[in-house]
Amino acid sequence: FIFFFLIFNSSIKAENIIIEAKNITLNKNQKSSLFENEVKVETKDGYTIKSDSAEYNKETGILILKKNITGNDEKNNIIKADFAKYDENSKIFLTTGPTSIITSEDYFIESSDIKLNNLTKKISSKNKTIVTDLDKNKIFVDNFEYQTGSNIFKSIGNIEVIDNKQNKYEFSQVYIDTQKKEILGTDIKSYINDKSF
Repeated sequence: FIFFFLIFNSSIKAENIIIEAKNITLNKNQKSSLFENEVKVETKDGYTIKSDSAEYNKETGILILKKNITGNDEKNNIIKADFAKYDENSKIFLTTGPTSIITSEDYFIESSDIKLNNLTKKISSKNKTIVTDLDKNKIFVDNFEYQTGSNIFKSIGNIEVIDNKQNKYEFSQVYIDTQKKEILGTDIKSYINDKSF
């Protein structure tokens, strides 16, 4: 019966998620399952995660994902990493190590140890981050919070903006509206590279 299940059933329904894969192995105690080869996870709140492998613990509701992880929320913000954890109960997705994000407005974010909270609709990190906008301007921050509902990116601390003409600006706080493509900052210092200025 177990052999038949492993060959012909390629998905498992948890309380709030559906997990699909080409290979599924169930632990003897039935508390955890290992998924390998084209893993796809769909959450009740519209989040889709793909990876090479995943391990789900039914008792804790924790899903550990490894290698080539791509997560998409309902607004099509895309997170990529090689190690992540999803908590089915808190709806929190955490990555460990280098992580990249492409926002719904095509801003590119390079950071590490990202936290995505599906309940509050926020993506954040306490680590150094580089944001590149559509005009190839780069924003260097010590931490960030991105509100996916309002498309607002904000950071407090040492912030440096280098535009596509190599002009440099420093802020203590920055707010970026990725939809309107506006940057607002406080305590600005600017170093203009353009000789015609």
